[in-house]
Amino acid sequence: MGNTLPRVNVIGMGEVGRRLADALLRAGIETKEVTRDHGWPQALQDHDGLYLVCVREEVLRKVLERIGPGASDRIILVQNGWIRPEIRDFPNVTRGLIWFTAKGEFFRVPRPSPFAGPWAVVLAAALSAGDLPSLAVDSAAFDRLDAEKMGLNCVIGLPLAVHGLSLGEYLEEAPEEAREVFREAVSVCASALGAETGTNLWEEFIRVAAPLDWVRVGRAKALEFRNGAVVALAEKLGHEAPVNAGLLREYTSRDLPS
Repeated sequence: MGNTLPRVNVIGMGEVGRRLADALLRAGIETKEVTRDHGWPQALQDHDGLYLVCVREEVLRKVLERIGPGASDRIILVQNGWIRPEIRDFPNVTRGLIWFTAKGEFFRVPRPSPFAGPWAVVLAAALSAGDLPSLAVDSAAFDRLDAEKMGLNCVIGLPLAVHGLSLGEYLEEAPEEAREVFREAVSVCASALGAETGTNLWEEFIRVAAPLDWVRVGRAKALEFRNGAVVALAEKLGHEAPVNAGLLREYTSRDLPS
């Protein structure tokens, strides 16, 4: 790959897409916005540009099918959930894990966002130049970080919806359960990837989570890419994830509105 980014088609202009696009623009990179109703014809005709896919995990497969596997080496994915099954037919994509939280005016960057793949180096440099700290890592490091991020995703979501608590309240009232949710997710995902986990991960989670103690989750989303994925992987590997499984059963047994 070259030393600079070509034009970037940002697909999905929610909080993540908007923040990434703004950072790229500040770094002097040409960007094009692509939403459900705007920009697709031009993007699909752009055979030199990149596709920075910022959509939710639930719709990722449809977006990838629309782009096509022939453009795999020009695709950048920034979904934080367990999307490995979704991208089996898309080799050589660039992947990132978003480590910033953006909700309206609230914006925090607790640590740089890691990227791995063919565009990782130049993309991380451009985002960092645009005041969004990022770094390039190799595939082994990315696997380890992916497992770690799954631990965070599994705590900040389903348990809060089950218990009706904010993150700060949950960590205070059910610290052992929270730690087990995290540990199971990291352990199972790391095992699935053949990755070695780092040390002091729970302490790092507590540090990262501290500014998010106000977060509440009325309805858990994308469970098949988070806690549900952990439970399914554990069963496939012959491991156990009883705390995640119990929370998932409790939540899905409720009479939730459609």
